[in-house]
Amino acid sequence: MRGFLLTEREASLWDRLTAADQLRSLLTIGVIGILAGLFMSHVRLHLGLSGHKAFFWITPIVTARLLLRCPVGATVATLGAAFTSLALGGHFAGGVLALPVIALAGGVLDVLIGFAQRRRLAAVWVIPLLGLGGAFANLLCVFKRLAAPPGPFHHYLWAIPGFWTDLASYVLCGFFAGLAGAALARGIRRR
Repeated sequence: MRGFLLTEREASLWDRLTAADQLRSLLTIGVIGILAGLFMSHVRLHLGLSGHKAFFWITPIVTARLLLRCPVGATVATLGAAFTSLALGGHFAGGVLALPVIALAGGVLDVLIGFAQRRRLAAVWVIPLLGLGGAFANLLCVFKRLAAPPGPFHHYLWAIPGFWTDLASYVLCGFFAGLAGAALARGIRRR
Protein backbone atom coordinates (compact mmCIF):
# COMPACT_ATOMS: atom_id res chain seq x y z
CA MET A 1 0.00 0.00 0.00
CA ARG A 2 1.50 3.27 -1.05
CA GLY A 3 1.74 5.92 1.64
CA PHE A 4 0.88 3.61 4.50
CA LEU A 5 4.28 3.88 6.13
CA LEU A 6 4.32 7.61 5.59
CA THR A 7 0.94 7.92 7.29
CA GLU A 8 2.15 5.78 10.18
CA ARG A 9 5.23 7.93 10.56
CA GLU A 10 3.09 11.06 10.55
CA ALA A 11 0.82 9.67 13.25
CA SER A 12 3.81 8.68 15.36
CA LEU A 13 5.31 12.15 14.95
CA TRP A 14 1.97 13.73 15.96
CA ASP A 15 1.77 11.50 19.04
CA ARG A 16 5.28 12.51 20.07
CA LEU A 17 4.48 16.19 19.58
CA THR A 18 1.33 15.84 21.66
CA ALA A 19 3.22 14.00 24.40
CA ALA A 20 5.94 16.68 24.38
CA ASP A 21 3.29 19.39 24.59
CA GLN A 22 1.65 17.66 27.57
CA LEU A 23 5.03 17.28 29.28
CA ARG A 24 5.77 20.96 28.69
CA SER A 25 2.38 21.89 30.14
CA LEU A 26 2.96 19.65 33.15
CA LEU A 27 6.38 21.19 33.81
CA THR A 28 4.99 24.71 33.40
CA ILE A 29 2.17 24.14 35.85
CA GLY A 30 4.63 22.47 38.25
CA VAL A 31 6.79 25.59 38.17
CA ILE A 32 3.70 27.70 38.85
CA GLY A 33 3.02 25.52 41.89
CA ILE A 34 6.60 25.97 43.10
CA LEU A 35 6.29 29.74 42.68
CA ALA A 36 3.00 29.67 44.62
CA GLY A 37 4.77 27.77 47.41
CA LEU A 38 7.57 30.34 47.45
CA PHE A 39 5.08 33.17 47.58
CA MET A 40 3.06 31.55 50.39
CA SER A 41 6.18 30.95 52.46
CA HIS A 42 7.52 34.49 52.27
CA VAL A 43 4.55 36.84 51.89
CA ARG A 44 2.56 37.75 54.98
CA LEU A 45 -0.67 39.66 54.44
CA HIS A 46 -1.74 39.81 58.11
CA LEU A 47 -5.39 39.75 57.11
CA GLY A 48 -6.45 37.89 60.21
CA LEU A 49 -8.52 35.47 58.12
CA SER A 50 -8.14 31.75 58.34
CA GLY A 51 -7.48 30.18 54.95
CA HIS A 52 -6.51 33.39 53.15
CA LYS A 53 -3.50 31.63 51.62
CA ALA A 54 -5.99 30.09 49.19
CA PHE A 55 -5.56 33.23 47.12
CA PHE A 56 -1.86 32.36 46.78
CA TRP A 57 -2.32 28.76 45.66
CA ILE A 58 -5.86 28.16 44.37
CA THR A 59 -6.04 31.24 42.12
CA PRO A 60 -2.80 30.67 40.13
CA ILE A 61 -3.24 26.90 40.00
CA VAL A 62 -6.83 27.09 38.72
CA THR A 63 -5.83 29.71 36.17
CA ALA A 64 -2.87 27.67 34.92
CA ARG A 65 -4.85 24.42 34.86
CA LEU A 66 -7.63 25.99 32.79
CA LEU A 67 -5.21 27.57 30.33
CA LEU A 68 -2.77 24.67 29.94
CA ARG A 69 -5.34 21.83 29.93
CA CYS A 70 -2.99 19.39 31.65
CA PRO A 71 -5.07 16.50 33.09
CA VAL A 72 -3.26 16.19 36.45
CA GLY A 73 -1.86 19.71 36.51
CA ALA A 74 -3.65 20.98 39.62
CA THR A 75 -2.49 18.00 41.65
CA VAL A 76 1.11 18.40 40.48
CA ALA A 77 1.06 22.15 41.12
CA THR A 78 -0.53 21.75 44.54
CA LEU A 79 2.07 19.19 45.56
CA GLY A 80 4.81 21.44 44.16
CA ALA A 81 3.49 24.31 46.29
CA ALA A 82 3.25 22.03 49.33
CA PHE A 83 6.79 20.64 48.98
CA THR A 84 8.21 24.12 48.40
CA SER A 85 6.35 25.57 51.36
CA LEU A 86 7.39 22.63 53.52
CA ALA A 87 11.04 23.01 52.50
CA LEU A 88 11.02 26.73 53.29
CA GLY A 89 9.24 26.43 56.64
CA GLY A 90 5.84 27.66 55.44
CA HIS A 91 2.58 26.55 57.00
CA PHE A 92 0.70 25.46 53.88
CA ALA A 93 1.79 21.84 53.86
CA GLY A 94 1.30 21.21 57.57
CA GLY A 95 3.99 18.54 57.60
CA VAL A 96 4.70 15.42 55.61
CA LEU A 97 1.67 13.59 56.99
CA ALA A 98 -0.68 16.21 55.53
CA LEU A 99 0.62 15.85 51.96
CA PRO A 100 -2.11 13.33 50.96
CA VAL A 101 -4.77 15.84 52.01
CA ILE A 102 -3.08 18.53 49.93
CA ALA A 103 -2.88 16.13 46.96
CA LEU A 104 -6.60 15.39 47.41
CA ALA A 105 -7.36 19.12 47.32
CA GLY A 106 -5.49 19.41 44.02
CA GLY A 107 -7.25 16.29 42.75
CA VAL A 108 -10.64 17.86 43.48
CA LEU A 109 -9.70 20.85 41.36
CA ASP A 110 -8.44 18.54 38.58
CA VAL A 111 -11.68 16.56 38.54
CA LEU A 112 -13.88 19.66 38.40
CA ILE A 113 -11.80 21.38 35.73
CA GLY A 114 -11.65 18.16 33.70
CA PHE A 115 -15.43 17.82 33.97
CA ALA A 116 -15.94 21.41 32.81
CA GLN A 117 -13.53 20.99 29.90
CA ARG A 118 -14.97 17.65 28.73
CA ARG A 119 -18.52 19.01 28.85
CA ARG A 120 -17.41 22.29 27.27
CA LEU A 121 -19.34 24.26 29.84
CA ALA A 122 -19.87 27.95 29.31
CA ALA A 123 -18.01 30.40 31.53
CA VAL A 124 -21.23 31.24 33.34
CA TRP A 125 -21.16 27.67 34.72
CA VAL A 126 -17.41 27.12 34.97
CA ILE A 127 -16.69 30.13 37.19
CA PRO A 128 -19.18 29.24 39.98
CA LEU A 129 -18.29 25.54 39.68
CA LEU A 130 -14.64 26.32 40.31
CA GLY A 131 -15.62 28.68 43.11
CA LEU A 132 -17.29 25.72 44.80
CA GLY A 133 -14.28 23.55 43.97
CA GLY A 134 -11.97 26.10 45.56
CA ALA A 135 -14.18 26.20 48.64
CA PHE A 136 -14.08 22.40 48.94
CA ALA A 137 -10.32 22.25 48.32
CA ASN A 138 -9.69 24.88 50.99
CA LEU A 139 -12.12 23.08 53.30
CA LEU A 140 -9.89 20.02 53.03
CA CYS A 141 -7.09 22.22 54.35
CA VAL A 142 -9.13 22.79 57.52
CA PHE A 143 -8.79 19.10 58.33
CA LYS A 144 -5.07 19.38 57.72
CA ARG A 145 -5.00 22.28 60.14
CA LEU A 146 -6.93 20.35 62.77
CA ALA A 147 -4.25 17.66 62.77
CA ALA A 148 -1.51 20.23 63.38
CA PRO A 149 -0.84 21.55 66.88
CA PRO A 150 -2.53 24.90 67.55
CA GLY A 151 -0.40 27.98 67.20
CA PRO A 152 -0.30 30.99 69.50
CA PHE A 153 -2.34 33.18 67.14
CA HIS A 154 -6.07 32.92 66.69
CA HIS A 155 -7.85 34.32 63.69
CA TYR A 156 -11.09 36.22 64.00
CA LEU A 157 -13.82 36.51 61.42
CA TRP A 158 -16.23 39.37 62.04
CA ALA A 159 -14.58 39.74 65.49
CA ILE A 160 -15.88 36.30 66.53
CA PRO A 161 -13.27 33.67 67.47
CA GLY A 162 -13.90 29.96 67.21
CA PHE A 163 -13.88 26.86 65.08
CA TRP A 164 -17.03 27.68 63.08
CA THR A 165 -15.80 31.11 62.08
CA ASP A 166 -12.48 29.56 61.01
CA LEU A 167 -14.43 27.04 58.96
CA ALA A 168 -16.53 29.79 57.35
CA SER A 169 -13.41 31.80 56.61
CA TYR A 170 -11.73 28.82 54.91
CA VAL A 171 -14.81 28.21 52.78
CA LEU A 172 -15.22 31.86 51.78
CA CYS A 173 -11.53 32.36 50.97
CA GLY A 174 -11.47 29.16 48.91
CA PHE A 175 -14.67 30.12 47.11
CA PHE A 176 -13.42 33.56 46.14
CA ALA A 177 -9.98 32.20 45.20
CA GLY A 178 -11.61 29.65 42.86
CA LEU A 179 -13.83 32.35 41.37
CA ALA A 180 -10.83 34.62 40.85
CA GLY A 181 -8.79 31.86 39.19
CA ALA A 182 -11.58 30.89 36.79
CA ALA A 183 -12.40 34.51 35.95
CA LEU A 184 -8.72 35.30 35.38
CA ALA A 185 -8.35 32.33 33.02
CA ARG A 186 -11.46 33.43 31.18
CA GLY A 187 -10.11 36.98 30.81
CA ILE A 188 -6.73 35.76 29.56
CA ARG A 189 -8.34 33.37 27.08
CA ARG A 190 -10.60 36.11 25.69
CA ARG A 191 -7.56 38.29 24.95
